[in-house]
Amino acid sequence: MIEAQMKMPGLERIRARFMDMLVERLNEIDRLCDPAVSGLSPRDALEQVQMILHKIAGTAGTLGLNVLGDTARTGENTIIAFLGSGAPPKEKVYRSVADFILLAEETLDAEKR
Repeated sequence: MIEAQMKMPGLERIRARFMDMLVERLNEIDRLCDPAVSGLSPRDALEQVQMILHKIAGTAGTLGLNVLGDTARTGENTIIAFLGSGAPPKEKVYRSVADFILLAEETLDAEKR
């Protein structure tokens, strides 16, 4: 995949690398959401998920993936609000992360076509 990316024009190459990174980030979020695997407290895990979503939100919009970026930003902001005050309810936090994961998977599937 890396070799094929090197032959692409600039923005296409960056977008392809972003898609590869998105797979890696989804795997990392999945690992973080399982305390038995991550070994982290729920708070520490959420802080790391928040950082991942922050990075994705910033990059996705630049690459024209505005809905993905907005969904990542919503998840990030929901986690920040929860960690800061305990509100919104924890279920909303997990729902916002799940919404991002579903959209990211759909984005990856669409990119393969």
